[in-house]
Amino acid sequence: MTAIVSARLGALSMRARFLGLLGVLAAAIGVENASAQPNVDGVWGPLTNWPLIALHAVMTPDGRVLTYGTQADGTQGAFFNYDVWDPSAGLNGGHLSFNNLTLTEIFCSSQVIMPQNGNILVVGGAVWAGGGVNHVGNNNTNIFNPASNTLTRSANLRRERYYSSSTVLANGDIYIHGGSQGEDHPEVRQQDGAFRLLTGADTNFYDFWYPRNFVAPDGRVFGYDSSQGAMYFVDPSGTGTLTPLGLLPSETVGRGSGAAMFRPGRILQFGGNSSGAIVIDINGPQPVVTTTQSMSSQRFWVSGTILPNGTVLATGGSRVDNELVDVNNSAEIWNPATGEWHAGTSGAVARLYHSSALLLQDGTVLVAGGGAAGPFNNTNAEIYSPPYLFNSSGGAAVRPQIVNAPTSADVGATLNIEVDSTNISRVTLIKTGSVTHSVNLEQRFVDVPFVKSATLVTATLPPRASDTPPGTYHLFVLNAAGVPSRSKLIQINIDATPNTAVDFTPTIGGSCGMPI
Repeated sequence: MTAIVSARLGALSMRARFLGLLGVLAAAIGVENASAQPNVDGVWGPLTNWPLIALHAVMTPDGRVLTYGTQADGTQGAFFNYDVWDPSAGLNGGHLSFNNLTLTEIFCSSQVIMPQNGNILVVGGAVWAGGGVNHVGNNNTNIFNPASNTLTRSANLRRERYYSSSTVLANGDIYIHGGSQGEDHPEVRQQDGAFRLLTGADTNFYDFWYPRNFVAPDGRVFGYDSSQGAMYFVDPSGTGTLTPLGLLPSETVGRGSGAAMFRPGRILQFGGNSSGAIVIDINGPQPVVTTTQSMSSQRFWVSGTILPNGTVLATGGSRVDNELVDVNNSAEIWNPATGEWHAGTSGAVARLYHSSALLLQDGTVLVAGGGAAGPFNNTNAEIYSPPYLFNSSGGAAVRPQIVNAPTSADVGATLNIEVDSTNISRVTLIKTGSVTHSVNLEQRFVDVPFVKSATLVTATLPPRASDTPPGTYHLFVLNAAGVPSRSKLIQINIDATPNTAVDFTPTIGGSCGMPI
C-alpha cells in the first residue's frame, strides 16, 4: 500500500512540475488561450508571475488590488509582506510590495472595506511561530490605508478568529462571525472602533470555516455554514439574536463551494461537494431553495465572480479536495435568466485551495493563487476576458463609456451619468469584491432603473439600504448588445437611519420550505 501511495504522490508531483513548466513557458512566449468563438467562450490572457500566492484579494476604493497570503516564494504565511497592484499597468507591472510591520500573521484572515473611510479592515488570522504558521487564531485587527499603502495594528477582537467572515451591515458597522476559536458568538465592529460581542447569538452549532453571510433585505444577516449547510438569521443589534433555519442539501455545500448574491435577496450556491447548484431566495419570510442546472463537473474550491451583466463566473476547482483529480480550468458562466451554465475556454493552471478571482474595472477577471499548501504553488495570475468583450468576428466589441458620474451618493439618490452613447440599455452596480478561500465576502449585484435623454442617463438607487449596504461599488452601463463600459467606482454613503423595510413579517423559529 505504501508503495502505491508513494507512486501516486510521485506521479502527482511530476504532473505538477510539468504543469508549472507549461505555465512558465506560456508566460514567457505570451500564449493566450484562444477560442474559435471569443464572444461565446471568452479568452484567457497569458500566465504571468505574481509577487506571492494571492490567497486574499480585495479591491481598494481607488481601483487597485491588495493581495497577501504568502511570502514571495510561496511559503505559507503573510507575517512578512503584502502587495498592492495597479491594473492600469497590466499584469507585467504595477506592483508595489511592502513589508508587513504589524507583527500579525494575517494568513487566513478576512478583509473588508470600511465604508466610513475606504480603509480595509483585516480581521484575525493565524499565529506566526518563528519558522512557519501555527494554525490557531489571533484576535488582532489591522487596517490597510490605501492612501499611504500602510498596514497598521488596530483594536483587538473579543475572540481569536482564524477563517472568519466579515460583512458590512446596512448601518455601516461590520459583522464578524466564525473563525476557529471564535465559534461561540459573533461580534460587531462599530464605527467608533469598539467591538460588541453578540452574547445573545449562540453560534456554537455552526461550522467556524468562513460562514457564507449576506445582508438580508430586512437588514439582518442571513447565512449558512459551509460544512453542514445549516441556515440562520442573525439580528446584530444589541447583544444579538439568532434564528435557526433548515439545512441546505448536503450535496450543494462544502467548504470548497462558491456563493454569490446575484440579485438582491437571491443567492447562487454551487460546487463543493458536487457539481450541483441551487438558488436561495431570502426575499420572503423564510428562505426558499430551488435547484438550477448543474455545472459541467464537480468543482471543489471553485471561485464565484459576479459579472457586469449579472451573470456569475465560476473558475477553478477539481473533483477531489485540493488534488489534481478531474481538474476543471474552464471559465463557466451561469445565466440567471435561463438557469443554465456555459463552459468556455480554460485557464493555464489548476486553481485549487487558496486561489482567488476578482472583478476588475474593465470587466475582466483577475484569477490568481492556489497552493500553500497544494499540489503546486501558483505565484502567478491570469486575466479572463468574458464573452461580452468580443464581437461576432472575434475582435474587441465597441464599448460604451462613462464620461462623467458621481463619485459618491446617498442611499436612494438620483445619479446623473454622462455617457458617450445613446444606446444604453442597462445600468448595474456590483459591490467591489473581497475574496478568499472560495468566498467573496462582499460582492452583490443590483440592476438600477434609469431614464435617458440623449447621452444623459438618470439612474435611481434603491431606497432600501439593505439592497446597497454602504461601501464602494462598480458602476457599469451596458449598451443594447450587452457590452459593458469600464466601471466608475462610486461610494454609497452610510445612512444614519437605514431603511430595511420589507413587506413580510419574519417568522421566528421553524424550518424553511425547500421546493427542490
